[in-house]
Amino acid sequence: MKNKVKKNIAFSVTDVKQSPMTIFETAKETNSGVYIYNRKKVAGVMLSVEQYESLIKKKMAGQGQEVKITELNQEIRQKIAFGSLISTKNLDDQLVSLGFITRKIEADDYSEMMNELNETGKIEYQLQKKEDRTNIFAEVIGEQSNQSQLSDKIIVKKIHLKMD
Repeated sequence: MKNKVKKNIAFSVTDVKQSPMTIFETAKETNSGVYIYNRKKVAGVMLSVEQYESLIKKKMAGQGQEVKITELNQEIRQKIAFGSLISTKNLDDQLVSLGFITRKIEADDYSEMMNELNETGKIEYQLQKKEDRTNIFAEVIGEQSNQSQLSDKIIVKKIHLKMD
């Protein structure tokens, strides 16, 4: 009872009973799960060991990233008080200490950060790539302060982390 169903190979429960290794080999050859039907309803999916272990690794890596982002979020909240006045130098120093790439152009030149903030309402930082090669970005959402005589002071409203 071999037939294509939505780009996936399908077998019956009877086929599984008669030759389960054939189904595992088919899953391996097609590099996809094999649907197992019982009376015209999907009863399950069979995978090769390699496919199953690959899925588990991906799931664990995803959970690891979620934990990493949560921890990074907590560290940011400990270092930067939302709603308070902070200099661009201090903001940059705090984020760099957490592993983000600096945004200063030259020694103590943060003008590009202020331009980005005034144009877009946010400053984007990128975390230095680690061994897992995922990109994590921090969007610092805020506005330039008009309460201070110094033009490099900003009010950080929120910092949003995202993966790319």
